[in-house]
Amino acid sequence: MPQFIPHDELIQLLPHKGKMFLLSCVTAHNVAEHSITSEYNITPDCIFYEEELGGVPTWVGFEFMAQGISAITGITNKELGRKPRPGFILSVVDFKAVVPVLKNGNTIEMKIKEDYRSDDVYRYNCALYAEKGDTTPVVTSKITVMETNDIMSLFKDD
Repeated sequence: MPQFIPHDELIQLLPHKGKMFLLSCVTAHNVAEHSITSEYNITPDCIFYEEELGGVPTWVGFEFMAQGISAITGITNKELGRKPRPGFILSVVDFKAVVPVLKNGNTIEMKIKEDYRSDDVYRYNCALYAEKGDTTPVVTSKITVMETNDIMSLFKDD
């Protein structure tokens, strides 16, 4: 799979659609390391855009990063010939933001790398940069997710 994946191809790899699809492209990924670099263009069309702020509140950064995680999972499943599996955010910890708003017109960049795996549970170190090419992240967090083969089995009473 090519390193650069444009929006129109990327949307086929994630369950998110419409205004809840929060990635513009993938610029790099590594299936062996389970890492990814993705981008999103901040515009008033974003579902989380707040006119009075002139952008998106930084707390939304966890969702941008979670979709990056979903993208590397989709890429990995496709490269391994597996069917995509639903995933869930289990926790967002050590969330730190040094700016209040991701400004309109900026292309934010997310860098995500898996640092722990146990069965179907994965933890990622995540960094979000206010502008493509920045060297210091404005948001950092650790996000733990779980994949499942059978989403309905999670809701059954035994």
